[in-house]
Amino acid sequence: MTYAGAPVRTTADEPVGWAGRVMTVLRAVAHVVAAQLLLVLGTLAGGVVLGLFPSLHAAGALLARVADGAPSEHVWRDFWAAWRGALRRLNVLGAPLWAVAVLLWLDGVALGVLTGPVRAAAGLGLALAGAWTVVVLAHLAPVTRRYDDSPARTWRFLLLAPAVSPGTSVAVLAAVAVWALTCAVVPALLPLAGVAAPLLATGWLVDVRLRRIDAR
Repeated sequence: MTYAGAPVRTTADEPVGWAGRVMTVLRAVAHVVAAQLLLVLGTLAGGVVLGLFPSLHAAGALLARVADGAPSEHVWRDFWAAWRGALRRLNVLGAPLWAVAVLLWLDGVALGVLTGPVRAAAGLGLALAGAWTVVVLAHLAPVTRRYDDSPARTWRFLLLAPAVSPGTSVAVLAAVAVWALTCAVVPALLPLAGVAAPLLATGWLVDVRLRRIDAR
């Protein structure tokens, strides 16, 4: 992969004391909520189909800075700058995922009319394909943020990532599952951080793995 640079960590002193830690947490929460709102706006701005993947990329960039302890001072400006910069590339890279989403939906519909062992086998295949897609999607924003490769090379990396990094894949799926259960218990979290929270968690997990790869 062609390295494009990792997020820069801040060298500023962290807030000290109980009040400082509370402010740091509150600031992180505010960034997550802002990223969620901007992600929705960015998706709508692109008519959903053309807006989703650039928005995931731009929101992921904001959240990666939060994870690195250097949150953006200009959230609105930085989001839209990243969104515009990624518009063409992320739509090219994301096009296969739209096709996969349609296929998974059709498989889910077909599953409803199957019975017996065929239904069990089809259900297992659908679950595995869905899990693989979730892990690939979790890698998309971090990979495109760090590397500047052709679509073919990027997709080769994305497709192999779940198998090459099984530990990270399991952690990503666990994070998504925990968040889904949390939202099922507290539905009010969905509009506040329904996508941004797992994007932050999975992005951090993938970034840790990518840093290890870069260090080799």
